[in-house]
Amino acid sequence: MSIAIIEHQVGRFLASEAPEVLAIKGGWGVGKTYAWNAYLHAARNQRRIALTDYSYVSLFGINSLQELKNSIFENMVSNHHIGRRPGVETFRTNMNRLLRTTGKKKFAFFSVEKAAEFIDAPFEALAFLSLEKTLVCLDDFERKGKGIEAQDILGLITILKEQKKCKVVLILNDESLGGDSHIEYNRLREKVIDTELRFAPDARDCVAISLRQNALGKILGEAVVQLGINNIRIIKKTEALGGLLVPVFKDYDPQVLHHAVRILTLLCWCYYSRSAQVPEYDFVMNRSGSFGILDDDESLSTQQQEWMAILRSYDNFSVDDFGRQIGRLVENGYLDEERMGELGKAYDEQVRAARSERSFQEAWRKFHHSFDDNATEVINCLSESFRDNARHISPVNLDGSVRLLRYLGKDKLATRIVDLYIEKRRTESGLFSIEAAVEAKEIRDGEVIEKFRKVQDVLREKLTLRQIFERLLREEKDHADEEGQLAQASVTDFVLLFKSLKGTELSRCIDLCLRYGRLGGISDQQRLIYEKATVALQQIAKESRLNASRVRRFGVSI
Repeated sequence: MSIAIIEHQVGRFLASEAPEVLAIKGGWGVGKTYAWNAYLHAARNQRRIALTDYSYVSLFGINSLQELKNSIFENMVSNHHIGRRPGVETFRTNMNRLLRTTGKKKFAFFSVEKAAEFIDAPFEALAFLSLEKTLVCLDDFERKGKGIEAQDILGLITILKEQKKCKVVLILNDESLGGDSHIEYNRLREKVIDTELRFAPDARDCVAISLRQNALGKILGEAVVQLGINNIRIIKKTEALGGLLVPVFKDYDPQVLHHAVRILTLLCWCYYSRSAQVPEYDFVMNRSGSFGILDDDESLSTQQQEWMAILRSYDNFSVDDFGRQIGRLVENGYLDEERMGELGKAYDEQVRAARSERSFQEAWRKFHHSFDDNATEVINCLSESFRDNARHISPVNLDGSVRLLRYLGKDKLATRIVDLYIEKRRTESGLFSIEAAVEAKEIRDGEVIEKFRKVQDVLREKLTLRQIFERLLREEKDHADEEGQLAQASVTDFVLLFKSLKGTELSRCIDLCLRYGRLGGISDQQRLIYEKATVALQQIAKESRLNASRVRRFGVSI
């Protein structure tokens, strides 16, 4: 059923005074409640809601029929106030109306002692009896509490319609209905439900329903449609996170925000989706390099091949530092604005460089986007891109380019490109710390690894052990370089360091070293740090019984 038909049916339902029960059903996250509220607000603004009172109740956690009846009364508001959260004022209004029907005085704020007389069983019965010609929305039917039966809820809906002349809309995820609820709903729906609508929007419908037409909404909408995302819950999560990116990139080329939002949309979809047809988040985050997988020994399952097809169609997606930082935003829900700003600035420079005909991006387009016999053209374009734009090309993409050239039989050219790359970027000391990338198999070419390590050795900043520990404890980044220097220190160096430290600094340094021994999958460098630190502490322990006691508290066997 198209969204236009559903919108028409809901509009018809709201505009009529006739008692009626409408069910809106659909899968998880498709936006049933969101759409209902959107149509309800539109009808309110157009003054096309026939009944004067409205009550919204989520059945999530409701455990008794009386609790449900009370909630309907407590959440009732005038249709003019639809969208406002029910509170003390709306409750007082409802109480005043109820008390007028009994001939009592106007309700005002009252003491705890007097409140008791209103909250007994007769009052509860009277409150429900006062409900009449009210628009009632019962949401989350599939998440009702265990203390209330599905048939009791459906029975109450029948009473509201037939005896109280109410209009009731029931919103449910029928795919999650289990056990007796599923049986009872299917058994009774023909008697209880007058109109049943299946809410199953496509990606374009979701964009039209949920996104504003601002800069963020337009970029996000295009990505949503391309990926076919029909889950409004995921779309709204993405929009909220995207709002954190907008101010960070406001001073850069618009393409920076465009690129960031497209990455964010893909990663949110993969992170939150429950479908096997959607690429797994970890699979996507482990795909690096514009040239993809060039190794014959990489085998993919049929499902992973389908995922690869999705990524190829989506800008031939691969993860770099920019994408990893956005991944952290998805995982953590907050943004490292300083780091994201730095990466945005670097990408801004890449965007400007990419407009050159000899850009690296143009080279991989020639590789990916045809079966033309254009090896010479691809090779020349690669060579020119490194000559002109080496500073905008990542080490991972250098590695992919070099391996492609070797595959095409151009070893000498591959070597020249490695040397050219190093020559143009030799002053960037952090660039050549590639241990993490090597361990993750993002960088595989032996010559790239060897030459990067040589440059790293020449450029490595000579720090004292204390300075190295200060960096390790202070900075949240890859520490392969610092860990390498620490692993080369002698046991005596560790002894001298530990004996020079005082207070919490001593405990933090020792705990950092010993933590490597408790982790799985550690590097050779981290294992050496743990082993040398342990031996150093054992030597310190032998100096006195007091030091032995001090060392034991770190869990070190003496």
